[in-house]
Amino acid sequence: MGLLSVILFACTNETDQLNSIDSIDNKSDTYFKKLGNSAGNGANPYDGIGQSYRNALSLYKAGVHIPGNYEDIMLLVQNLLGSMPTITGTATTTQQQLLAACMTTPDAALEQVLQNPSLSEPAVTILSDFFNNYSHWASEPFGKAYSDIIAIENSTLNSGTLSDDEQRIILAVTSITRYSLHHSCCEDTDWGKSVGNIIAALAGALESNQTAVEYPLITSIAGLEKIQL
Repeated sequence: MGLLSVILFACTNETDQLNSIDSIDNKSDTYFKKLGNSAGNGANPYDGIGQSYRNALSLYKAGVHIPGNYEDIMLLVQNLLGSMPTITGTATTTQQQLLAACMTTPDAALEQVLQNPSLSEPAVTILSDFFNNYSHWASEPFGKAYSDIIAIENSTLNSGTLSDDEQRIILAVTSITRYSLHHSCCEDTDWGKSVGNIIAALAGALESNQTAVEYPLITSIAGLEKIQL
């Protein structure tokens, strides 16, 4: 009970950030200050999304949780973020199937997600190239991956062809990627750097900032606990 209170208190500020598409700042909570900000990018207006992901996953790993299935993981994620459920009813099945595909058949899941009608051809090209480079970044020193991702973020911010929402989607994905690849996060498991988690982040970002954090948390926890979605 005490741990849950700490979690909810620590995540209150981040919940306020995630509820707004237009206003996510870089406010750091106590846990994040302990972790440091060497993975951050103050120029990315959606850097708080990656921070929230890493903080929540770190809090999860610091606690004692024994989820047994998808529903358990969803409840844990909502508690970690102090958030309300984003999907209920029959839509939950579709969500679960998509996240399961991100874990088991990531290439097919990515192809499905990139067919979203809200993405223009330039946005799809940027995201496709980004995911093509992901396995390379995951295997090299973080400093090099960080520099490459920052360059993509700068290019996205300066783009004259991407819509504001496409910029938000891309920058949310790059933010979560930076924090996922950072060596001080999840260094004891490959699931912290799984491309499936980043595809889940993209699928979530297409819906909202909140689900951009929730989806990769679900796949990350499922991977850590070896739970089949």
